[in-house]
Amino acid sequence: MKLSAGTTLAIAIALASCNNAEQVKKQVDEQNAKIQTMVDEKLNGLQEQVNTACAAKVDSLAAVAFATFKEEAAAAAKKGGKKPAVKPKPKPVVHKKEEPKGNTGKKADKPAENDGKKTTEPAQNLGKKH
Repeated sequence: MKLSAGTTLAIAIALASCNNAEQVKKQVDEQNAKIQTMVDEKLNGLQEQVNTACAAKVDSLAAVAFATFKEEAAAAAKKGGKKPAVKPKPKPVVHKKEEPKGNTGKKADKPAENDGKKTTEPAQNLGKKH
């Protein structure tokens, strides 16, 4: 049985790769580390772009708000000398927690049946007037 040079080389590579499982694992780990580094760099670049765009948008909105305020102040100064009042920020809505219904381990406030008074009336006549 004769093997060609290509077949012999392929068999040699296959046997070598089986024996070098640690080296293959090391190469895979290195490739994964390189890929992660590239992903991190790209992500950081995109984050910088987002931060720059956000800062520009905030600056633009602040400039518009300030220009509007200056116009209102100038108009108010012409009318009566009063400066426009600064609008207060709206207060955040605070939601109160609801107390759980049912048995919470505390004694329930029950109204006293007869408020501690002794009555001679039968229980069925308590609500009726005489």
